[in-house]
Amino acid sequence: MGPVSKGAGIELEIYQLLSKTFILLDDSDNRFFADYGLSTRQYWALQHLDEVHGRSMVDLSRLLITDKSNVTGIVDRLQHLNLVRRVPSVQDRRVTLITLTAEGSRLREKIDTQHTLRIRELMSVLDISKQKILFECLTSVSQSIENELHQVDTGQ
Repeated sequence: MGPVSKGAGIELEIYQLLSKTFILLDDSDNRFFADYGLSTRQYWALQHLDEVHGRSMVDLSRLLITDKSNVTGIVDRLQHLNLVRRVPSVQDRRVTLITLTAEGSRLREKIDTQHTLRIRELMSVLDISKQKILFECLTSVSQSIENELHQVDTGQ
C-alpha cells in the first residue's frame, strides 16, 4: 500500500486497507477453492442452490452480482462436473431451474466445513471482543454503501 497523499485523513487509509484486505481475501479464497477444482464464483453459486428448489439463471445472476452470460458459464462448468443439473420449472416451462446434484451437495458440505475452519484461522488474530467491534464497524460501512448505491439505482 502506497503512502497516503498529504492532507488525506484516516478515511483514505481505512479505504485503502479495506481494498487491500478484500484483494487478499479474494486471492486466498481463489487458492482455497482451486484445491477443490472450483472458482470462487462457482463455489458461491453452489451456496445458493439446493437439491429440491431450483433457482433460475436470472435469480442466480442477481445473487452472484454478475450478468446472466457469466452465470451460464459458471453453471455449464458446474454441470460438466456433475455438481448441478438444469431442470424445467413446473410453474413455467420456459424457465430452467438450476439444482444441486447429490454430488454437488456433498462437495458443498465438505468445502463449507473446511472453509469455516479457514475463516476461523484467519480471524483468530483478533480476540472475540475485537471481532465484534470490527463486525459492527464493517456493518455500518457496508450498509452506508448499499444505501448510497440503492439511491443511485433508484434515482433518488
